Amino acid sequence: MPKHNNNQRKIQAGGKYNGKKKLNKKRLIRFALILCALFFLVSVSATYFVVSAYLADVPEWDPERLLPSQTSFMYDRDGVLISRLLGAQNRTSVELSQISPNLINAFIAIEDARFYEHPGLDIRGIMRAAYSNLFRSSGPLQGGSTISQQLIKNAFFDPRDRTMRRKIQELYLTFRLEQMFTKDEILSMYLNFIFFDFNAYGVEAATQTYFGKSSREVTLAEAAILAGIPNLPGRYSPWRNIDEAKSRQGLVLSRMVDLGMITEEEASKAREEELVLLERPEQMMPFPWFSLQVLEDAHNILAGTSQFATLSAGEIWKVLYGGGLHIYTTLDREKQAFIEKTINNDALYPRIRNDEHLPPVQAAVIVAEPSTGHIVAMSGGRDHDPETNGMNRAIRGQRPPGSTLKPILAYAPAFNEGIASPGSIIDDAPGDWGGFRPTNYTPRKYNGLVTNRYSLLRSLNLPAVRLFQQLGIAKGKEYAKRMGITNLPPGNELGIVLGGGGDGYSVHEVAQAFAVLANEGVRTDLVTISKITDSEGKIVYENKQKGEEVLSPEAAWLTTDVLKDAVLRGTAAGVRIGRPLAAKTGTSDLSRDVWLAAYTPDYVTVFWLGRDRWPDKTTAGNFSSGRHTNPFMNPILKFIHRELPTRDFTRPGGLVKVTVCTKSGLRPSPHCPPEQIASDWFLSSNVPTQICKIHVELEICTQSGLLAGPFCPENVREKRVFLNRPPFITTTNLWRGGAGLRPADAALMPPSRVCPLHTFRPGMPQNFEAAVSEGGNVTLTWTAVSNARGYFIYRKNPGSNSFDLLNELETAQLSYTDSGLTPGHYSYQVLAISKEGVASERASISVTVQDLLQQPQTQPPEDYSETTPVNGNGNRNNNGNNRN
Repeated sequence: MPKHNNNQRKIQAGGKYNGKKKLNKKRLIRFALILCALFFLVSVSATYFVVSAYLADVPEWDPERLLPSQTSFMYDRDGVLISRLLGAQNRTSVELSQISPNLINAFIAIEDARFYEHPGLDIRGIMRAAYSNLFRSSGPLQGGSTISQQLIKNAFFDPRDRTMRRKIQELYLTFRLEQMFTKDEILSMYLNFIFFDFNAYGVEAATQTYFGKSSREVTLAEAAILAGIPNLPGRYSPWRNIDEAKSRQGLVLSRMVDLGMITEEEASKAREEELVLLERPEQMMPFPWFSLQVLEDAHNILAGTSQFATLSAGEIWKVLYGGGLHIYTTLDREKQAFIEKTINNDALYPRIRNDEHLPPVQAAVIVAEPSTGHIVAMSGGRDHDPETNGMNRAIRGQRPPGSTLKPILAYAPAFNEGIASPGSIIDDAPGDWGGFRPTNYTPRKYNGLVTNRYSLLRSLNLPAVRLFQQLGIAKGKEYAKRMGITNLPPGNELGIVLGGGGDGYSVHEVAQAFAVLANEGVRTDLVTISKITDSEGKIVYENKQKGEEVLSPEAAWLTTDVLKDAVLRGTAAGVRIGRPLAAKTGTSDLSRDVWLAAYTPDYVTVFWLGRDRWPDKTTAGNFSSGRHTNPFMNPILKFIHRELPTRDFTRPGGLVKVTVCTKSGLRPSPHCPPEQIASDWFLSSNVPTQICKIHVELEICTQSGLLAGPFCPENVREKRVFLNRPPFITTTNLWRGGAGLRPADAALMPPSRVCPLHTFRPGMPQNFEAAVSEGGNVTLTWTAVSNARGYFIYRKNPGSNSFDLLNELETAQLSYTDSGLTPGHYSYQVLAISKEGVASERASISVTVQDLLQQPQTQPPEDYSETTPVNGNGNRNNNGNNRN
């Protein structure tokens, strides 16, 4: 076949193939269109169902929510106004015609350039903002929300809610807004609604707050500054960050130029204009420590009421600041002012050497009425500043309390349980509890057996630990929790009673606990608010506490009586205010924190001083609970009581005052030394009836200082009273105070050994004879006694019942002549004295002087007694009539 024909066939074949391909393309396009239609229908249906679901719980349309909120008010305890929360000075509604055109244009330029063109939702603006944010490498992010949307968001929603549900609901309500109001009405509501920081709401309040002029009078530069604030008030306020504020101002001016609202020349002039701001408000409400805490408490109160329980946290804050509420507080403004002045007095703070690298010393205090629970004053620190020093240390500070909580965790509960009394005994001796070896504040001193009164007023650590152990750790923690200590650490560590373990405690907690003691054992929760009413005077909340009895009145009074002693002669002796006062001091480890909890029947006052943080675990604080707390507390306590009559704590019935031995806690025996006898209070059911047995009288040898043996001479025997205290351990190098320490009263214990100096009695002189000669002379003779150093001779005269010593000094001779005797019957005795001074038994003989008749006696006469005591020379006395 010719070549040409072959090519022709190929072309024809190719032609047939192209025709089929075109047919397939049409089918593919038709199929794709069907798929797109189906996808569109599914998407529309899904979108419809999603949007319908989101709109099911859309907030009810309420145009009144678009109106400026009502001012809320805060009052002191006497009903005198403290502060307006969003009062007239903070929000003044103005008509759009009363606002500077530059200010209106500045807001439109930066917030919603097409405000008068879109129906509430600006699709073009959203796409422009998305493109700009996606492809621009620098500059601020742009938003797509219109002014209408922002108004709806602030009026109906929590601004922190950024979910898709909230966005859909926001759009729905935005369209409702646009249908109901004109653009000028919407813009007017917006400009009167927005927040400018420092409690200024609306453009009129903002211009007055920052520049001291009306919104009609602001310059272009001022208008641009103000328009830049609402986006991030905490960042763009010129009082907080002037550089950020000026940068934002430049952006506003540039937008106004782009939109033709102003010329570039006007913008440049505005950028160069020097801003004249008013002086920054130091605080927007009086007494910030107290007032801000009132707002926190009010928020919590409202959240717990049925009326506001369904509101979010943000909505409740809106109610507080703009719900027309009247909040009646417990504040005593005079006491609050004095406390703030005292805490802010730099001259009262300690000057610690080489502390320049440490945070400043801070303090916190709370004053409350124990019977009502009303906090009348508080300070959370010195020099309040909302940005740099706004944490209320009295409420949120968590610091180690040292010994402050000993009466809360141990003593008051033990008194209440009946296992201890102020006059009962606890041992201040070294102890080791599985490696826990506490020492006293003075680590080398242990007092030994002491009363609970003494241990608490002197704040001794070892007795507190032992009493806490006797009570039971869980029981002590249970009492402390019921009294108001909420931040107790977990576990069963004995060191809790000394302030160890956990994160520490707040001044508020400690004040709550000590208020129970001041209120006769009844807990009344501390509060800052007595009543809240709505704008129509209806009561929203009223504090009506009944109180809970945690301690018996007797246990509370016993603890208080001991803590009164702490002021008179204990660790709190530097606190003197001229009236009955109970107090407990506390110092944390390394002396980093010092506390003083003091109370009268009228007020409980708790004070803390220390630093917020420390650079490491070893730096010492060098604070003293007396020296550094008293300069604050003495003036505070005197001021708050200055107009009150002097009152003492009422002693309840059921208490008995009993004289006890302060070493045994029992009734004194004849052997208890007078200095160890005292009177103290006991529950009538807990009065000691037994007699002290640990004071014992024993005879010792004065030469050896040990227990007298059977051969110790009478002249070296002496009866002494000793303390037979319980066993104890002696410290080793594992103790902080060092080795070899033991309780001080161990020195009063009796010796355990018998005298080794006097171990035998010499034999009785033998061959004792008497020879009578003329002239009434009697010569006595005897044989020598082994190991005797000398002899004493005694005579009984006619008609006498006792023997008299004849030789003042012992004689080494073996004979003695008694001369010049008158006629009559005489009796003689002789005894030997050993080298150690021990006397032998006596040999006796009788004679008659007239007839010279000897009558030797091998047995002692009837009137001789072997138990006759030895005189001062080592001789036996006869009925106390001898000369020595």
